[in-house]
Amino acid sequence: MECPFCDERNLGLRKFYENGLFAAIYNLRPLVKGHCLVFTKRHVKSLFELDADEKSGLASFVSRTVFMATKYADAYQFDIIMQEGASAGQSLEHSHLHIIPRRADDHVSLGKKEWLSEFNKNESSRPGVGTAETMAIVAELKGIAERYRLRLSTL
Repeated sequence: MECPFCDERNLGLRKFYENGLFAAIYNLRPLVKGHCLVFTKRHVKSLFELDADEKSGLASFVSRTVFMATKYADAYQFDIIMQEGASAGQSLEHSHLHIIPRRADDHVSLGKKEWLSEFNKNESSRPGVGTAETMAIVAELKGIAERYRLRLSTL
């Protein structure tokens, strides 16, 4: 089975931002509004496999994606989660991280123990977004990227 992050056909609908090294997609089963994933375009299983360009570009790409996700979710806080290895809960063998916008009124408990428990629940048990909704969300995220193009270039 091919890696879902390496399959361009799989990503076409969900991808809203990319550069030469990274891509950002909307999560099919978001924990909260704005839950996105960031991953390298090059297939790597571990953070430790990133090359020098990927290491130096990751923080700025994540910052730009956080900006777009929090704008979309009307949030000012966020979690960034990376699971490295099966024991840590990594379910796909392609290194990626989750950007999860947070609001005081989101449905996820603010206690760390409860929050991590909710995050680590089997993703397939969370409700998914349909094709039409995904297309609308991705269009809105792309619109945010375009409206804030200059600001994003400084992050």
